[in-house]
Amino acid sequence: MEIIENLKKLGKKENWRYLVLVIWLLIGIVIIQLPVFGGFNLFPIIGIIIFLPFLTFLMFLFLLSLISKKDITEYETWKILLFLIISLPIMLLISIVLIILFVFSVLSYFFFTSWFILYGCYLSGNKIDTKLLKYPSYKPILRTIIFFGGLTLSLFLLYIFIIGPSLIDYASITTVEIPQYFNIAYIIVGGIIIGFSAICVFYLFKKIFNAWLGVFFVLAAIYTLFLVLKIFVSYYSLQTGEETEPTFWGNVGAIGMILADVFIILYSVSTLMGSKAEILSQKSKRIGLDSVIIWLVFSKVAYEFIANFPYDLFSDFQFPFNDFISILNDDLINLVKNIAVFAFFVLILILLGIYEIRKYVINQKDLKE
Repeated sequence: MEIIENLKKLGKKENWRYLVLVIWLLIGIVIIQLPVFGGFNLFPIIGIIIFLPFLTFLMFLFLLSLISKKDITEYETWKILLFLIISLPIMLLISIVLIILFVFSVLSYFFFTSWFILYGCYLSGNKIDTKLLKYPSYKPILRTIIFFGGLTLSLFLLYIFIIGPSLIDYASITTVEIPQYFNIAYIIVGGIIIGFSAICVFYLFKKIFNAWLGVFFVLAAIYTLFLVLKIFVSYYSLQTGEETEPTFWGNVGAIGMILADVFIILYSVSTLMGSKAEILSQKSKRIGLDSVIIWLVFSKVAYEFIANFPYDLFSDFQFPFNDFISILNDDLINLVKNIAVFAFFVLILILLGIYEIRKYVINQKDLKE
């Protein structure tokens, strides 16, 4: 699989620095989000201890990668360790830079996460369609099954996601009902899928078949469920508040979301180690591949740091920027952030879908000529 092959690149000698950053990231992501299993919850505190130096270190490396002529992988080990030691006091001294980068990193996380996921959906669909083209005798029927089967399955999944809450008794799991207006998210994505299908059928009369859309639709529908669940988790926190004791099913759900989050992180890292990070870095001659990787890792760390910061535990301490973080850590703000992630997902779904359909049509016309 492509994702595994790209992750293997982290094991190369020249990429060990990236491997350390990824391991540091995964450990922090898991620990800071672990649910409470009784008693005082130390996980958020441990997560902050892990993430605070990581954030400043990443910001220092990013600024260094912009002004330095060297790639980060070219620095000696002792210099990397020195950067880690001096990054915290230096970044705290230039706190205004810290806050500005913090805000922009969260915004960039909204965009890049959706872009990597949806581009991966496209690559998966295109890869399957390309394999089917190698079988001339069966490709018409197989590609038709893939497209219309994927279209039907994706719409069926979205329909199940809509009616699911009314078919399952959630009383033993949560007292918070899923609002009906959450279904708007599924309806929007379903409408986009139907719109793309209509375009595909139109070009089908011109003997140009975007069969890859079948797989793309299914994967996009599944990721939509994940985003809606993230929105519901924020909505649940807003409705119940901090006084609610965590339940068994609540902890199971939290662990499930952590595992899904880890998978998304690993997939994003895989795409970074592949050609897509190179494409991003080529947009600017001043920004190298290492800058792109560091920034994208930093944006994920910053987002999770804000989303899971246990401000109530630090309210009596003069923690750096605790007033600023307390605002961003508000339940309502977390809900808005997750809605923003979905909004970026919808936007990129439309733009990427139109772009790839158009590109496929142009390529097919060129082949015919």
